Amino acid sequence: MKIEDWFQTLRTKAQTIEERWQEASEQERLQLADQLFYLRQVSDTVVDLWLQFEEKLSNAIRHIKQIEGQLPTETQEEKAKPVSLKKEPLATDHKQDGQKGTASEAKNETKSESKSEPKFEAKADKLQQAMHAYEPVFRRGEGFYHLRMFQDAKKCFAELVKEAPDWESGRLYYAYSLLFCDDKEMAFREFRLLGKSASSPAIVAISSNAIGCILAEEKQWLEAAQAFKTSLEVKPEQEEAKYNLALCYLMDGDAQEALDEIECYLQKHEQDWEAQLLWLRAAKLLMQMDETAELVAPSSLTLPNRELDNETLQEMAHLYEAVGNYHRAQVCYHFLTERLPKEGWTWHGLAWNTWLIAGSKRALTLVKKAISLAPEQDDFVFSYGWMQLFDGNIPGAIAAFRGILAKNSKNRLGQSGMISAFEKIGETLEAKRLAKLFLDDADPYIRSLGYFHLGRLAMVEENWRLAEQYFQRTLPHADQFREIPLYLQLCASKLGAEAVQNELVQP
Repeated sequence: MKIEDWFQTLRTKAQTIEERWQEASEQERLQLADQLFYLRQVSDTVVDLWLQFEEKLSNAIRHIKQIEGQLPTETQEEKAKPVSLKKEPLATDHKQDGQKGTASEAKNETKSESKSEPKFEAKADKLQQAMHAYEPVFRRGEGFYHLRMFQDAKKCFAELVKEAPDWESGRLYYAYSLLFCDDKEMAFREFRLLGKSASSPAIVAISSNAIGCILAEEKQWLEAAQAFKTSLEVKPEQEEAKYNLALCYLMDGDAQEALDEIECYLQKHEQDWEAQLLWLRAAKLLMQMDETAELVAPSSLTLPNRELDNETLQEMAHLYEAVGNYHRAQVCYHFLTERLPKEGWTWHGLAWNTWLIAGSKRALTLVKKAISLAPEQDDFVFSYGWMQLFDGNIPGAIAAFRGILAKNSKNRLGQSGMISAFEKIGETLEAKRLAKLFLDDADPYIRSLGYFHLGRLAMVEENWRLAEQYFQRTLPHADQFREIPLYLQLCASKLGAEAVQNELVQP
């Protein structure tokens, strides 16, 4: 049977029930009601399956476009994709994935709470009459909404709130439809009205969360955080607001607050990969702010999940590396090499973390694999030379670095490798000459790298005062040079010892 014929059969059944209802007996109406309930279940199932299909189809199209070069793919040098806000705690009538605070729950709360106070009985009766009369409009708008047909949903719910302005769940759907039609000003006004006047705590909490999302997208972090807090005060189990508050703290630079909130969220949502990424980013930020901070990862972060998509595994690998958790980064790259065996960057990431964990014996084979797949990637060749250098194979390291410079004599990776190689064999004058070339670069980071090299060379010559001055010049990029605090401490210690010794020898 064609899908069009199947849907025509369902429409015919619904129409038949509608036509037979008026003349049906009580017993027949019960049977017709069961059939209606069954058709509603079919409708909900179709919507869910269609959404799953649409998501999979969109991912497949995007992935194929990336393969064919029609869309940019994320490389190791590109910035991490942002973790998004959780805007929409709305679901269909049945609960999905344990979500709380759904529109249908809010609708039920509106009914029950409006009846609980005697003084609102007339208003409640009027609302019930309106809900009965406009139930088809609500259902139609709800169907459009869950099919992501937001323009059509907006029209339905605009009609609904005009005729039944006190129908809170209808107004909530209207506000979200406005938001996803990019009418943020009108959506904000509707959410603010609901946040102030709704009788349902669920709707107040959902509306406050939505207000926070709108403010956060405008980078008004302080105001957004307050909206998320309001949502949690009204309904502490509003999980979306917990996540969004943590993200807001992170974007505003409050690393510890972000960690506290997201760890609480992860207790109930261990497999939420966006929350896992948020924890890693907050941990990275905290370590940049305070290198002495001691972090214990939540249990859900003990090992990466094999089921995560490629982009998420790559992002998590970068963040694991940033916080020094090389074993977990290694696992991420291991999964990626299985899925993308012809991509050089996956083998390079696996090689680099393997080297950091276990040395060069296994890592050199892996990095050679990366170079064979992407011979134009100078950073892969540099990594090979760097591993050789620290393995004591100075000639092999120099050959790798000179290979890079043979293609481009001004390549900073190749020059950095040669500076370190010259330092190893004691040719400090040639190393200084190369390092000073970095100081004329337009890129502030490259200039800092030059001062870093010169500082190390000054330490080799035991010129501690000069070394300290060079390292001070690298401080704007200290997060890129983890050794700087240690080197500065060593310089201060040496200079202090020299000062004491000079005082002792004075007459």
